[in-house]
Amino acid sequence: MHKTSKPNIARILYDAYPESDLLPLEPEQDCRDLESLCAKVRSDDFGDPLFRFLVLEIVESGEGTLEGAVRVVERARKDVDAVLQALLSARAEHIEESNNQAGGSPENHFGIWRCLDCRRAVYRTHRKTARSGPPSCPGCGRAMQLA
Repeated sequence: MHKTSKPNIARILYDAYPESDLLPLEPEQDCRDLESLCAKVRSDDFGDPLFRFLVLEIVESGEGTLEGAVRVVERARKDVDAVLQALLSARAEHIEESNNQAGGSPENHFGIWRCLDCRRAVYRTHRKTARSGPPSCPGCGRAMQLA
């Protein structure tokens, strides 16, 4: 039985991160292990908050393991996707309402609808809700609740 070395999560993060060559890191030194990378990103002058967030979350919430890192990044992706969906919905509603400007009547005000299961959010005007009913979650298809 041959011995396998464990993956270098620090180097995987660095190599996969877009434009990582612009990060204030010396990859051979700072990415030799997760502890070295964590120490580097904790410094006050580390400039990229997303990379810093990923490293710290993997170390703290992912227990510094490959499985933990996958779990942390999948959860972050779901959270960011929920925010993106809300922004896209709000933008679509804004464009629709701008095109059909009917004044400042209450039916043009927005409501925030949330999925209790996958936490996605959708912005919808009261007028559109009155026309088509409560929205279904774009992620899981379940009925959303007005927040």
